[in-house]
Amino acid sequence: MSEAERRLQRAIADACLGERAGDALARDARRFLREHGVGAEDVEAIVAAPPRLAVYRSLVRNALSGVVLRVLPKTRARMNAACDGRFDADLARFVEEVGPRTHHLRDVPSELHAWAEPQWRADARVPRYLLDLAAHELASFATGAAPDAPAGQPHAPVALDRPLALASSVRLMHYAWAVHELPDDADATGEPRRRDVRLLAYRDAEHAVRWLELTPLAAAIVARLVEGDALGVAVAGACAEHDTEPSRVAPDVARLLADLGARGVVLGGRPG
Repeated sequence: MSEAERRLQRAIADACLGERAGDALARDARRFLREHGVGAEDVEAIVAAPPRLAVYRSLVRNALSGVVLRVLPKTRARMNAACDGRFDADLARFVEEVGPRTHHLRDVPSELHAWAEPQWRADARVPRYLLDLAAHELASFATGAAPDAPAGQPHAPVALDRPLALASSVRLMHYAWAVHELPDDADATGEPRRRDVRLLAYRDAEHAVRWLELTPLAAAIVARLVEGDALGVAVAGACAEHDTEPSRVAPDVARLLADLGARGVVLGGRPG
């Protein structure tokens, strides 16, 4: 790619993503392009055409903001209310200063979160529960968007000496706040209860995202199963972590596995 092509691409990117580029284009598109080092012929061709840059800017920014607001609606509403529009300001700053690196629109909210979360964590004005809420909304989206397992994939019987085959949608989350209990009302601003929460997310037979609250021991077992441990190893390791004997909790483990099987989380044993 030539330097002229790179300059033209940078100009188009700034026209679409720059926070103040819209006003600059409206005032003097020719000057905007020249200041970005675009060649004279390209400048004249763009200026002579219909206002395509403004249209591209609108389409790109609407698409980016649309997917972010669809994935993080509660986080946005509550942060804007608590911090004087902080979420919208950070989204605009992210678009202008960083911009998405992904080729997939669905990944933009995660990229925004990865960039903004350390700043939110360092700012005492941001309510602490909003950090968990953002993670929860992202996990809900990821669970809903997870690909299905290949149809007809064989599974072995469940046995202590083999790992379990789990649904591809499974996610394990650990929060300091019960953010999953917050209402969907966009105008609600009350804080969730502060308590240690371990949740398993999965997609049911109707493809709806469901959340199951787990005990600390159950969460430790499932975490090891997700990592690929054999069932017996997972139970023994979780019991050692929680200072209990596997024989004492065997009925509880059996009920957990039966429940996860009924929910479609446990599909069977992994083939050898």
